[in-house]
Amino acid sequence: MYKFFRKTLTVLFAKLPLSIQDNFGSAGNHLRYGKVKGHELVIGNNIWAASQVIANQSGKFVYNNDGALTLCVDGTAQIFGWAQEYAHTPTVGDIVGVNIALDAVYRIPIISGTYVVGMMGDVTDLEVSSSIQGAKLDASGENLVIIVGGDLVDNEWVDVKVNPVVQGAAVGSEA
Repeated sequence: MYKFFRKTLTVLFAKLPLSIQDNFGSAGNHLRYGKVKGHELVIGNNIWAASQVIANQSGKFVYNNDGALTLCVDGTAQIFGWAQEYAHTPTVGDIVGVNIALDAVYRIPIISGTYVVGMMGDVTDLEVSSSIQGAKLDASGENLVIIVGGDLVDNEWVDVKVNPVVQGAAVGSEA
């Protein structure tokens, strides 16, 4: 009888939506941040514009600047996607893939501000502080990402997706 209930519960839990499964034990600091939900539409053969520090405990949102990728920082006006990169310092010209899927949700650290449930659906900015890219919840000037969830317990992270209104390049193809 015990085996039957255990197997039944295991099967039922596996069928729960991903958003419900994610909430178990997801509070607090993470060793690595990245995609937690959604599809991947990876565009390959992008190059890094400059040597930048890429950390595991960091966001990896980038924008395209004259054909090369740069990490989004405070004041960046557009966003291209999420660099498929690991923790290291790439050099100028290194090749990287970028996930540009609009339904992808990423978990990133909070740099400033406090996450509250009422922020769900709001737009916010990205900032880099001490080589860590994260959400700047107390500002929304460029509105690069949309908030879709967060850590209500320890205020360590927030779940975001790319804002399609500012995805792409700042100039037309004729430039």
